[in-house]
Amino acid sequence: MLRYIVPFHPKRHPHFFTDVLVIGGGLAGCRAALAVDPSLNVLLICKDGLDNSNSVNAQGGIAAVWAKTDTLQEHIEDTFVAGGELCDKRVVEHVVNCGPSEIRNLIDIGTKFDKTSGGEIMLGREGGHRRDRILHANGDSTGREVMRSLIAELRQRSNVRIWENTFALDLLTVSDRCRGAIVYWKKQGETELIWAKQTILACGGIGQVYRETTNPTIATGDGVAMAYRAGAAIRDMEFVQFHPTVLYIAGSSRSLISEAMRGEGARLVDRNGYEFMRDYDSRGDLAPRDVVSLSIVRHLQKTNTSNVYLDLTHKPKEWIYSRFPGIAATCKRFGIDVAVDKIPVRPGTHFAMGGVVVDIDGRTTISGLWAAGEVSSTGLHGANRLASNSLLESLVYGESTGRGASKIAKMMTNDYDVELIESKPLMPIDQVLQEQQSIDLADICNSLKSLLWRNAGVIRNESGLRAALDDTLQWSRYIFSQHFSNIAGWEVQNMLIVARLIIEGALSRCETRGAHNREDYPKKLPNAEHTVIVNDYQL
Repeated sequence: MLRYIVPFHPKRHPHFFTDVLVIGGGLAGCRAALAVDPSLNVLLICKDGLDNSNSVNAQGGIAAVWAKTDTLQEHIEDTFVAGGELCDKRVVEHVVNCGPSEIRNLIDIGTKFDKTSGGEIMLGREGGHRRDRILHANGDSTGREVMRSLIAELRQRSNVRIWENTFALDLLTVSDRCRGAIVYWKKQGETELIWAKQTILACGGIGQVYRETTNPTIATGDGVAMAYRAGAAIRDMEFVQFHPTVLYIAGSSRSLISEAMRGEGARLVDRNGYEFMRDYDSRGDLAPRDVVSLSIVRHLQKTNTSNVYLDLTHKPKEWIYSRFPGIAATCKRFGIDVAVDKIPVRPGTHFAMGGVVVDIDGRTTISGLWAAGEVSSTGLHGANRLASNSLLESLVYGESTGRGASKIAKMMTNDYDVELIESKPLMPIDQVLQEQQSIDLADICNSLKSLLWRNAGVIRNESGLRAALDDTLQWSRYIFSQHFSNIAGWEVQNMLIVARLIIEGALSRCETRGAHNREDYPKKLPNAEHTVIVNDYQL
C-alpha cells in the first residue's frame, strides 16, 4: 500500500502549526476559511495564485431559487432528473435550501450580480433547469466576480494566513487521524510539515487527466490522490462530466463556451447548418449536459467530422457582445466574431461528480479531514451535475466544513504528536525508491491524457477500459519507483492514481447512467448504486 509519494524526515524539515489548514484557494476553500471562527488561526494554501482556479474561470453562474415564480421543490426535482437517480435526497434538499442565504451573503460582502434595467437581479436559464434561476456577474465572468469579493473579504481577516504557490504533497496521518499536510514551497524550493487540528481539502478537480478539458493546468487531481493514499473512501470516479461546448480550434487552449449561450438561444448546428439536437432528445439544445455531449459525439461519428458549431448570429450584435464579453474576446483572438460567425465546439472534460466521500457536513471517512468543492463526493450531483449547481455546492459545503472544523478545533489541545511522528518513517520500509532516471514526464502525461480521452471518455466499453487499465498499471510500476523532487513528477504520480480510479469505476459500472456511457451496456440498471474504492494500491 503506497501512502506517501516522497520520502520525508520531519527532523530535517521545519514545522508550522495552525488550528485549521485549508488546502485549495478556489471558491470552496475561500468560503471555508471565511467560515472558521475568528478566534482560530487559519492557514490557506493554494497550488498557484488565488487568481487561478476553476472557480475564477467559471463562466456560468450560480443556481439558486431567487425569483418569486420559482420554488425550492422545482430546483430539487431538476437536480434529481439530471443526476440519474443517484443523488442523495437529503443532500440535495440541504444544498438547495441553503442557496438563497448563500447568495445574500455574497451580496453582503460586495458581489455584484448582473441586474435588469429595473434594478432586479437578472436570472438566466441553462440546460436541465425548468426555470430562470441562474445568477450571473459581468455576463460570462461570474466566477471571477464572486472570487474577487471573497478574496477581498479573506484578506481583511487577521486570523487567516495565505500561502500561494504552495504544493500539497501528502496528508499527514497519525493513528488514522489527519493531522495536517506535507507541503512544498515553490519559491523557497523546500518542504515543510504543517500540523493542524483540522484539515479541509478544497483543491479542485481532475480535468487534466484528459486530453480535452476546460480545466486549468493545476487541476491534476492532487486532492483525490492524497486522500486516497491516506485511506479515505473515494466514490463514483467514473462519473466525469464532459461539457458539450468547448472551443475547438487547432493550437488554442480548450476554452469553455458557457452553457448560458444555449440558455439565451444559441443553436447547435453541424457544418451544413442543420440543427441536429432534436434528432437525439426532445429537449433539444437545453437537454442536460450528459445528453448533449453524447448527442454531439454521436453526430460527429455520423457525419465523420471533428466538431459542430454554436450559432448565435440570429441575435442582435450589441446584445451578444454585452452578454458574453469574455467569450467574444476569446473567440476574437482566433478570428471569430461571435455575432457573425458560428463557433466551432466539441465536448471536453469539465467536472468530476465523484471524489472524496463526505457526509452532509463535509466530514470524510478520516478523522480530522474534511472536504468541499469538486474534490468531494457529497451526493448532490449523482451521476451528472445539473448546470451551475457546482458553485452553489462549493459555497454551502465551504461554509459547513469551515464551521464544523472550527467547532472541533476549539475543543482540541495543542498536542500535535510531534514525537510520535518523528519516531516512525513516513515511507513504508519495503518501498524501494530509485534515483530519478531519464524519464520524459511530458510524454507520459500526454500519453495518459490521450489514453483516457480515447478509452474512458464520453463513450466507453470493456475492451477499451481494460486496455487503458493495463497501460496505466504498466506506467505506474516504473513511475512510482522513481524518487521525484519536482512538482511535474508528483503531478504525474497523482494523475496515474486518479486515472486508475476512473477506469476501475467505469469497468465496475456495467450500465449507462448519467455521464457514464457504456456502449456494451446501454441500459440503466434498476437499482442505482455507488462505486466506492478504498486504498488497496498495489504496485
